Amino acid sequence: SRQGTVMDMACACGSSGRTVARRVAAVAASRGAGNLRRCARHQALGPKVPVGGSKLAGRQGGLTLARSQNLESSSTPSTSPVVLDNYTDIVNNMTKAVLNGLKDDLTRMEVEFPPVLEADAYKNSSDVYIDANVQFAIALGRVLQEYDRTVQILLPDENEVRRARKIFGQALDMYDNISLGSLTGRGDVISDAIESVKGVFSFLDGQGSGSGQQGSAQDAQVDTYVVVNASCSELVDLKKFVDGQRDRLLREQGGAVPDGWQEYKDEKSGRPYFYNAKSERTTWDRPVANEPAVVLMNLELETLRGDLGLIAFPPKDMHYDFLSSFKPVYFIRQRDYSKTITESPYLVNYSGAIYREYPGDWQVLLEETLGDRKYKPISSSKDRYTLFEAKETMMESMGLKGDETPALKFLRTGYQTCTWWEDPKDYDREASDNWRK
Repeated sequence: SRQGTVMDMACACGSSGRTVARRVAAVAASRGAGNLRRCARHQALGPKVPVGGSKLAGRQGGLTLARSQNLESSSTPSTSPVVLDNYTDIVNNMTKAVLNGLKDDLTRMEVEFPPVLEADAYKNSSDVYIDANVQFAIALGRVLQEYDRTVQILLPDENEVRRARKIFGQALDMYDNISLGSLTGRGDVISDAIESVKGVFSFLDGQGSGSGQQGSAQDAQVDTYVVVNASCSELVDLKKFVDGQRDRLLREQGGAVPDGWQEYKDEKSGRPYFYNAKSERTTWDRPVANEPAVVLMNLELETLRGDLGLIAFPPKDMHYDFLSSFKPVYFIRQRDYSKTITESPYLVNYSGAIYREYPGDWQVLLEETLGDRKYKPISSSKDRYTLFEAKETMMESMGLKGDETPALKFLRTGYQTCTWWEDPKDYDREASDNWRK
């Protein structure tokens, strides 16, 4: 993309960029390789092993670099302003990001943006958020079906499906390749009993229940699932659904490695891993052909991760083993901050966001004029920013950090500056680093 090209050019302009360029050029000259990236990635016995997965492999799968050591990061972002109050632009950018992900054979993607405008966020009921997410999922499905994709919008249970069908039935009837489904295939006991009785009388009246058979036939053709409105406790059902789809394909394909993938063996752990030369991707998981894409839309995974490990919620391994494999292809996380200073106006309010539109880099945005929802990029990186890093970047851009001593900074920030899932010391527990790349 043009933005990615600008990032690469900016990265190459610094002294560290020139050093990296010289090193890579030396490697290319010694090996006679024309492709610098592939030359840097390959080792003597095959491509670099995937990052993470040490809990399963019995070793750390790759070297974890701090942000200051990431030579692909760039502090010079694109200068194009970003407007976050126009849902037409948001939906268009979101669909483009998902299409780019599908083009790169991504099968697990995350989409995150405010489903309701910030001004109305605190005065709306949960039904407004639920219905808005279904509408956005239909909008995404409408675009995907133009690219010959068959889309199913997955809700937590059949009760939600029946409610959505009642509200959005007419809109769904306009599209042949968009359907509704549930993660569990069931609702609560009473609702299911009522629906069963209705089905019996409908059959006796000669009306039949053809919609169910049509849905089953369409389910077999679905190649894209869009998951909405799932809670933390329902992540278990989501994992079971995604793993079930994958296991079914593995059985049908007999474990054969799809075209484009090659199998290698990690010498230290003895565990096999797989490499795709076209996409330059490595993975511990055995790839399968024609695996349906799963898009998590507005599940607020950052909030759900915060509940993992608590009583009555899934364990933290849900992130390490499953959620870590979903790559954010479109991401907006907006926050408002205040900073007290020792001179007029004494209190400075500012607003910013963490933004990503695949295949572009992660960006930190700063609102140009408070309240106008127009943001300028002030920093970018190949790696995902934590909220603390984003806030520090905004403060530095506004000149609010000043001559802060380490002691004052510690009093302001405290000891812990990241969440448990953002802690680099646990990166080796992840099955994948997609969630932060």
